[in-house]
Amino acid sequence: MTHLAVVQPCEAAHALSWPAKNSLSVESRQRAVDFILEFGTNLQRERSLYHFPLDISSQAPSNKNVLAALAHYQNDDGGFGHGLEPDLRTKKSTIIATTVAMQILESVGAENGVMASDTLQYLITHFTDGNWQAIHEGANDAPHAPWWRYEAPTNLSFCANPGAEVMRYLIKRRAMPTELPELLERAISHIKTSELDMHELLCFVRLYECEGLEKADRLEILPYLLSNGFKLVNVEPRDWEEYCLTPLAVVNHAGSVFAEFFSDTIEANFKFLIEQQQDDGSWRPNWSWAGEFPGTWKKAETEIKAELTLKNLQQFAAFNRLPRPQSRRFS
Repeated sequence: MTHLAVVQPCEAAHALSWPAKNSLSVESRQRAVDFILEFGTNLQRERSLYHFPLDISSQAPSNKNVLAALAHYQNDDGGFGHGLEPDLRTKKSTIIATTVAMQILESVGAENGVMASDTLQYLITHFTDGNWQAIHEGANDAPHAPWWRYEAPTNLSFCANPGAEVMRYLIKRRAMPTELPELLERAISHIKTSELDMHELLCFVRLYECEGLEKADRLEILPYLLSNGFKLVNVEPRDWEEYCLTPLAVVNHAGSVFAEFFSDTIEANFKFLIEQQQDDGSWRPNWSWAGEFPGTWKKAETEIKAELTLKNLQQFAAFNRLPRPQSRRFS
């Protein structure tokens, strides 16, 4: 498994006309928001208030509170840890937690600020042996999911997860200009010659959607992106209760390159999400590592539920399936 992807703002929500049959109700929306505000971390609460302000009559929200909350997860080296990736509890900086931070910074329009610059510098500094390693041996010192147990790499082939995603941030900021051409060649060679796993595919989707990526590189990646998507995306609703790649995992905005190809299953996927919402307003994870660290899992599970709930709210909003609440003013 990899980290939970932060749904990015949809700049092309009108690209396709989606039927709004399966929209979240006002009451379900409110239960979801209330769950995040009551049980989420401070960062999750501030992100929720940024994307779904309680007082919709006020001016556009500032990202100041989100950045202040996110700063508590950043270390002096510019990287992020402290459980920002909920399945990885080490306080030490890791590449995987730092990519989560970059996703959050992008989602609140702060990818060009000081925090983002420090974060990018961490990524540049930790490019070693031609790769970015998702985690390091220090991750084993704290509770973690079994899939985040560090084992020393046995070869130096291109690590698409998280390398393809990291390249997105480098390209957007025109960083590592000397190394980028060769890195892109390696990434393109990898997707051409390898069968991706679901997490590698998601990293390549983030790279493909980088506006700074040259058109020629995008066209070269596209057919392999689609062919891997067809193999990896599970289109059967009966299978979605298990951990798998669902259509909405790759079609997280209406302008997605996958939108047209999975259009027949998007409606069913939204219906499934509505049915899976819990009575407390949350969505629960379909994975667990309670057997390894039961005490830590209890806390982590609540954070994951809040993260999934925020992600799903953003997903409904990106497809105009989230009702606007009545204005709530507070004295």
